[in-house]
Amino acid sequence: MSDSFYFIPCAIERGGFSSERTFEIDTNDGGKLVGTANVEYLRTESRRSLNDDTPEYGEIIKGFVACRQIEGAERDGMILVEVPSADMIYVSSEDLVMM
Repeated sequence: MSDSFYFIPCAIERGGFSSERTFEIDTNDGGKLVGTANVEYLRTESRRSLNDDTPEYGEIIKGFVACRQIEGAERDGMILVEVPSADMIYVSSEDLVMM
């Protein structure tokens, strides 16, 4: 991921490794995108970095995952972004949050 990025809303739960979390994004077509990311790319709902115990095992919290905009890839008012799992999805510009 580049040094300059936005964040988009997601749900976060523990991953397979201590520094990894699984995130789930609701997509605009009614689906879900599930990926994994290092904790450095995730924030809590209050926009704070995750600590080693957040979230606890079995817990799912609301938060944000980092993304970077793919320049020149707009469609029907939607912006193409890449998330840390290397997946790309279209999101509304209203969903992009600076931190």
